Amino acid sequence: MEPTIKVVFERCQPSVKDTLLTIRQWVFDIANTSENIGEINECLKWGEPSYLTHTPKSGTTVRLAPLKANPQRYGLFVHCQTRLIEEFRLVYPDLDYDKNRGILFDSRDSIQEEPIKQFIFAALTYQLRKSINN
Repeated sequence: MEPTIKVVFERCQPSVKDTLLTIRQWVFDIANTSENIGEINECLKWGEPSYLTHTPKSGTTVRLAPLKANPQRYGLFVHCQTRLIEEFRLVYPDLDYDKNRGILFDSRDSIQEEPIKQFIFAALTYQLRKSINN
């Protein structure tokens, strides 16, 4: 992990940091188990740890971030012009959404592994699915 990214995680509340690091690992695990996703680049976008497909460019960026208004909460964010949030609302209507930008969670609740992993996979394969459907 790059030092600048590590600093961002270190600034998080401990429970949020642990959860975000778990989700970070899931991003790499999911990419490594799907030949369609390929290599993941980790960087900072808007000061937040972000993960995007490099080769091939199969998906859209996933960002991980604690919420500024409530540091016990965190979100998984994607580009607002994708249809990912719209698609996920159909499957998971009870999740807490941030408009068309992301899914919000509370670190005091148990981690919702299945929806998070599905969301990561959907984001990292978004361009592939989009090109197939066009």
